Amino acid sequence: MSGRKLSLFASISLALFGATLAHAAVIVMAPEILHDLTGGGSVTINQADFVTVDKQPTGSGVIHSFVRVSAANQGVVEGYNTDGRPLQFDENNSHTFTRSQPLGDLKIVTRNGKQYYQFLLDINQEASRPLLTMNELEIYLGNAPDLLSYSPNRSGGGTGFGPNSKFVYDLDEGTDNAIDLNYNLNSGSGSGDMWAYIPKAKFDAAQAGNNNNFVYLYSKFGIPHANNDGYEEWSGVEGPNNNVPEPSSLLVCMVIAALLITQRLRPNRALCIASAR
Repeated sequence: MSGRKLSLFASISLALFGATLAHAAVIVMAPEILHDLTGGGSVTINQADFVTVDKQPTGSGVIHSFVRVSAANQGVVEGYNTDGRPLQFDENNSHTFTRSQPLGDLKIVTRNGKQYYQFLLDINQEASRPLLTMNELEIYLGNAPDLLSYSPNRSGGGTGFGPNSKFVYDLDEGTDNAIDLNYNLNSGSGSGDMWAYIPKAKFDAAQAGNNNNFVYLYSKFGIPHANNDGYEEWSGVEGPNNNVPEPSSLLVCMVIAALLITQRLRPNRALCIASAR
């Protein structure tokens, strides 16, 4: 091969090699940030609070499960809630465990002065291998209770249910995040392992101007700490969202009413309302 041809060949090879490197640089993703809650505690990711559960869940709301993800002898499991069938991933097929979740049934809770919707994750692992990694958590609002054909990983190009849904929350929005959990902190099916507080404002933005009234929650588990026993289940805290006066305010109302009756005056309902504010 002549010197001129060799030089031209080297130039072309170098250009192709450089283009390959440039392309590789574009597709390389940032390392996943692994948040360690195996010893308890909490973490805030994309404005949502994730808090480990250290005792049997209590409170004024009612806990109702709406999606159960499980697969025997399968390290990585994923799924979302819906009334539609056939199911797409590793969800339990029973309508008792995998169903639609109306947004209107969820209770609004206040945490540190901000309003959230509250979800409970219950994991199940072997006591000798108790760690489990949650790699994905994505939430959408949909316009029907039985949507199917979900496209996960919004940050990587997924679209949820397309025009039938609006994005609410992604654990990986902006950065690839994961959470390590420890089954032994609060072991036992149904006891719960982690609360997820998702800002109400995110749901309000997704619901504005449309009929998207059903909550769809997709989650994925298993890398690096794999699923090894039982199921992973999400529940919502349901209950009324009426502005009911606190017990102390109600007591004041009762005292005022009793005094008015004693004085043979007609009780003034406005006094009760004012004292409860």
